[in-house]
Amino acid sequence: MIPVLLIMLAGITGCGVPGTKGFTETAMSEIEALEYETALETLASAEEAGENAALIARARGIAHLGLAQYEEAVNDFHEVLSYSDWQVDALDYDVNYYLADTYEHMKDYESAVDTYTDILGLKGKEVLALYKRGCDYLMLGDHEKAVADFNKAIELAPDDYDLRIEVAGRLTEASYEDEGRSILEQFLAEKEKKLSGFDKGRIYFYMEDYENAKVYLEEARDDDDQNTILFLGKTYEMLGDYNYATSTYQNYLTRHPEAAVIYNQLGLSRLKSGDYAGARDAFSSARNLQGTGLEQVLSYNEIVANEYMGDFERAKTLMSEYLKKYPDDQAAIRENTFLSTR
Repeated sequence: MIPVLLIMLAGITGCGVPGTKGFTETAMSEIEALEYETALETLASAEEAGENAALIARARGIAHLGLAQYEEAVNDFHEVLSYSDWQVDALDYDVNYYLADTYEHMKDYESAVDTYTDILGLKGKEVLALYKRGCDYLMLGDHEKAVADFNKAIELAPDDYDLRIEVAGRLTEASYEDEGRSILEQFLAEKEKKLSGFDKGRIYFYMEDYENAKVYLEEARDDDDQNTILFLGKTYEMLGDYNYATSTYQNYLTRHPEAAVIYNQLGLSRLKSGDYAGARDAFSSARNLQGTGLEQVLSYNEIVANEYMGDFERAKTLMSEYLKKYPDDQAAIRENTFLSTR
């Protein structure tokens, strides 16, 4: 569920920000390519050229966040906010979301809560801010406030079943499994007549009712629809039928060889079934595609596949490259410690 949340966050924080020019624009392109150090050098040139100070500070904050230099990022985002006048604009909201995200990376959930509260003080119907604040309240052990925020978010977006799935997932992670399942069951009961077969199948999947998920996803099956194929294949994986899941993914890829998401799931399915070489090939094939947005996931999964194959030297090389781009990935840091002993 984490990637979905990140997409939600990116969608909010990218909206309504004034356009950039010159060095700042170049730096943002470098940030998108995960070239954070280079971007910081470019932003120094932007300052010398007298470009927009607020946008420079924003870009610098994002670069520092990417480098896991959180204190610097916090300072940068506060600098952006210091340029604001009495009229709050899209840039202010954008930067506050980045600021809250930085606090979450620092595990400073109280500051993150305060930041979302500031956003909600100006825009009380910000669904994402309510959802994120609810998640932070859970991390602080305040279940009552978390549920209040989740309920408010759901009330504001009653037809957003992605939100319901996210909320249910977070409650389950926090050991409130019954509450999480109840949210999905209630939504299914309320919207059953309006939901498509795919929607029902996906909800049953997250309820871990894989037999019902299979029934509805098979009814909704479209061999050229990526989402249906993805959830159908994952359902068969959960039922232990890896051969059928793999063939489902492969059939789709023969017609849509650009589908990185399906390549990734094919690789995961092969890992589970013990076909480590096939898994590595699937991840590698997806990495060769351009602009997938899955570079981090695919890179990490390829490292894991090499480990499973016993090719530790290749795994070490890939891990070194990975940590240069994603220095804050705690799972990768732990995995790197393991690799160093092999």
